[in-house]
Amino acid sequence: MTPTWLIVPVKPFAEGKSRLTTKLSPAQRARLSQQLLTHVIKTAATSALFVHTLVVSRDPTAAEISDHFDVELLAEEGRDLNNALEQARARAVAHGAEAILVLPSDLPRLTVDDLEQLMAAADAGAVLAPSRDRGTNALLLRPPGIIDFAFGPSSFDRHQHLARQAGVTPGVIATPSLAFDLDSPDDLAELVGDGVTSYVGLTTTS
Repeated sequence: MTPTWLIVPVKPFAEGKSRLTTKLSPAQRARLSQQLLTHVIKTAATSALFVHTLVVSRDPTAAEISDHFDVELLAEEGRDLNNALEQARARAVAHGAEAILVLPSDLPRLTVDDLEQLMAAADAGAVLAPSRDRGTNALLLRPPGIIDFAFGPSSFDRHQHLARQAGVTPGVIATPSLAFDLDSPDDLAELVGDGVTSYVGLTTTS
C-alpha cells in the first residue's frame, strides 16, 4: 500500500461552528468541535489505512486530543486554511509520504468504508469527495504535490479544475456520509434526527 498520511486541519475550538450560535452555547460548540475531531481520528485509526495522522491546528486542546490518541499535532502558522495545509504537506513529504488525504474535522457520519473507497481510487492521482454545498470534504493526492490546495466556497469545482490542468482525471467519491459536514443549524437538526446523542448531548436552545 502506498504510504499515505492523513491530514486533519482544525480551527481553534472557540472559533468553530459560528453558524450554530443560535442553537448551542460557546462551551457546547467547543465541545462539539472536539468530539467531531475525535470521531475522525478514531475512524481513521480503525481503518488502519494510514501510516501517519497529522492534525494541524493552533488550538492547545487539539494538541491534548492528538496526544491522547497518539497522533501528531503540527502547530499551525498563520490563519489561512490552504497555507496550513501547505505546511502539513511539506512535513508529510519530508517524512516519506507518497500520498496524502486531507479530511476536515467536522464529518460526524464518516465511516471506515468511506476511507476505504477513497483509498481504493487513489490510482486516479486526485480523488475528491464533494460536500452538499460543493465544498471539498475529502481530497486524496498521489503524489502529494500534484495540485495546489483551493479550499473555500465551491472548492470541489476548483479542485477538479486544478486536477484537469495537471493532466489528471479526478476520481469522485460521493457517499451521503462523506457529503455531510456539520456546519449549519439545519445540519445540527439532521444529526439530532439520526438519534445521535453523543455530541454535547445535542442540547439546543430554541
